[in-house]
Amino acid sequence: MKPKTNLHSYIFIDESGKPEVYSAKGVNLVETGVASRYLVLVAIRTSDQLILQQQVTEFRLNLLKSRELSSRFSSAYTLDSFHAQTDYLEVRQKFYEYINTLDVKIDVLVVEKLKCYPALKQSPGKLYGVMAGQLLKNIAHQSENTEIIFSRKDSKLKLRQELEVEVEQVRLEYMQQHPNLDSNFKLSYYHSPHYSHGGLQIADYVAFAVYQVFERNVWDYYEMIKTSIGKIQDICNKKYYTRSNPLKLST
Repeated sequence: MKPKTNLHSYIFIDESGKPEVYSAKGVNLVETGVASRYLVLVAIRTSDQLILQQQVTEFRLNLLKSRELSSRFSSAYTLDSFHAQTDYLEVRQKFYEYINTLDVKIDVLVVEKLKCYPALKQSPGKLYGVMAGQLLKNIAHQSENTEIIFSRKDSKLKLRQELEVEVEQVRLEYMQQHPNLDSNFKLSYYHSPHYSHGGLQIADYVAFAVYQVFERNVWDYYEMIKTSIGKIQDICNKKYYTRSNPLKLST
């Protein structure tokens, strides 16, 4: 039984790419180029979510005051939160550099959607839930009390409950396969928009960087942050990357 080192931990989850494979009419959206080939899920772990939120907030406010960048921003630019897809290139670079200074653990799961089981390809909600469970199953019980926060735009209770059921099923199967794990812990699930916490914004940025590599073979952002990523699991291709065995251009 592995002793727990932290009394409380927080795991922030965000993704890049979409879980859809088929349309309502059965058209393969991936093959027709409408949907992404990959789904990338990222977990950001911290033992103190309040400090992390304060750090990201202070960095954002200081960035807005930066003389180096302020001349390039529109006067209406507020930078209410970090969002990799829409942020200025200069903001992206600064925030990636800043992420490297933070005391967080980063885990990544990459899903090549067309290689998933048929049942997952037919149901985007199930695909997302199962893969979120795969990402979380061996990191969600390392503290006595763990809060898992999903970055979700929707507020529909049914969708939130379905996601939690899928995650729990994967996690419980993992626990059964590893009976030596200490089962004396508490898990709580929450769903919040990405702008609500710096941990979700970090997850968004990391997911964006890894997604660019797999989906578009663009390595710039990943190269900026690769030393901060603990592991990347390319689950459908059974590949596993760590700091000692990093993802490389030749992969």
